Amino acid sequence: MTSESDKTDLAPHPRAPCSRVMALLADYLEERLSPPQHRELTRHLDNCQTCVAQLHTYRSTVSLLRSLREEDLPPDLRRTLSVFLDQSES
Repeated sequence: MTSESDKTDLAPHPRAPCSRVMALLADYLEERLSPPQHRELTRHLDNCQTCVAQLHTYRSTVSLLRSLREEDLPPDLRRTLSVFLDQSES
């Protein structure tokens, strides 16, 4: 049995195999995974079109958000994003 912190075992499993991959997509795109984690996630993506689709969606969303200027965002959305980013960094 593996612990939740052992994220290198990403091979397909009968129950919720993709949830662990989804949790690592940001780190995968930002190249913050260890080499073993990166290899395992890539192997999973080679065999899971659902996760590949999610990766493309995530990548497109990140690209779109990076293209926006702060003043393009409504004030409420700016505050929400600011709170979210502050929580993510801690």
